[in-house]
Amino acid sequence: MKLNPSFIILATTLAFATGCSWLEDDPDRFITEEQALQTPEDFQAFLNSCYDVLANLYDGDVQLINELRGDNLAQPNSNNDLKAVYNRETIRWNTYIGGINSDFYYPVGRVNLLLQRVDDFPGLNDDDRTRMKGEAHFIRALSFFGAVKMFAQPYGYTPDNSHLGIPIPTGVNPETGDVVSILNPAPRSSVAEVYNQIESDLEVAMGLLPDENGPYASATSAKALLAQVKFLQLEWEAAAQLITEIVNLGIFELEQPVTDSAFMRLRLPLQGIGSETIFGTYSSLAFNDDRTSRFRQFWTPAANPELTVDPTYLSWFNTNGGSDGDKRSLWLEPISGGRIQLQRFTEHYFFQVPIIHLTQMLLIRAECWGELNSNLDLAIADINAIRNRAGSPQFLPENSNAETVIDAARAEYRKETLGMGLWVEQLQRRGTMGEDIVIRDAPWDCDGMALQFSASEGNVEGFVFNPVGGCQ
Repeated sequence: MKLNPSFIILATTLAFATGCSWLEDDPDRFITEEQALQTPEDFQAFLNSCYDVLANLYDGDVQLINELRGDNLAQPNSNNDLKAVYNRETIRWNTYIGGINSDFYYPVGRVNLLLQRVDDFPGLNDDDRTRMKGEAHFIRALSFFGAVKMFAQPYGYTPDNSHLGIPIPTGVNPETGDVVSILNPAPRSSVAEVYNQIESDLEVAMGLLPDENGPYASATSAKALLAQVKFLQLEWEAAAQLITEIVNLGIFELEQPVTDSAFMRLRLPLQGIGSETIFGTYSSLAFNDDRTSRFRQFWTPAANPELTVDPTYLSWFNTNGGSDGDKRSLWLEPISGGRIQLQRFTEHYFFQVPIIHLTQMLLIRAECWGELNSNLDLAIADINAIRNRAGSPQFLPENSNAETVIDAARAEYRKETLGMGLWVEQLQRRGTMGEDIVIRDAPWDCDGMALQFSASEGNVEGFVFNPVGGCQ
């Protein structure tokens, strides 16, 4: 999702486009869909507005909330909403968390409307119609995937995944197939149903989109997202195959460091899109196109940052090769009070945020191959390429066994994704595999690991809230 700031973005106050049953307001304040979607340009701008919302979500909000659910960070400094996440005791009145939940559904409601209107609109050519539909399905899948990982227990929590997930409004009645209002309230579906919907949307997107699609979602980004889904479902062969297809396209290559900050793959806008970014957000050098504000707000104030790295992470890092010249040690800066600041977000005011990238894909594939005990030589080569880029001398021997490959892939994944909110889902996945996973003195599946929904969800008939957590 590499946004061109010159695109027209429709206002986020389009009431018909929110798809959020918990939002109530005076409908006379807003324009109608008939007024908004009158030309092909309107459809494109409407679709662009979905990317706009996702860029605002992934400006650090999603990443830091997920980091707080894992074991990489120390307790937040002062923000009570962030402390609630860290302490696994979010409640219905945590406005920050409720806002993130709502934000996942703004693009869902919009693409639902687009999918209802796009086939019957005569002004679009067939190529644009097909492309828009593919992008819409990808956006909906990404939104559902982001939300279900936060607001529900993980895939595998119950044997049949019948435990409660999230609402999955699609604008279609699942029993009759009839088109329904995009504002129709929706109760929570099971996690199995949510993942089925995500996979269905991604399969459609892969069939409609080209491998490359400029600044927008492509078949490749849909394939990469599906690989993540399959990985969390423990479908090793399927995930590895999808990633291999991506790698074989030859479109992406590992970002190489020019300076210690460029090593992070968080590039200045004028440097262009990173060579390994499969899907990401874009900030131009303008204050009205800022996609990095939450990173700066919570991580970067040098004197007293809200978020810091837990000292136990530094100990783990050093015992896993970090003390032997690994350049990623430069991200970990001791500050006052014995705290450790994460420096990877401090170099630039604006930067591009990779949501899905090649390093992530290679490490997922390496662990899959370890689980399958196959292609270990290729897995070892990928892990060593990433370690070499980091300046680490801890190379895996060519004869490393499957267990060693798995351990190394996991260690590199934790290092590479620090601050990006991707580690906690791996801990939960391992918990579903039967490992004894404890996250800051609490089991991986305790009630508070699933964030609480907003109080206004109680307006939806039959809506079931998550148990009050705490994990004590």
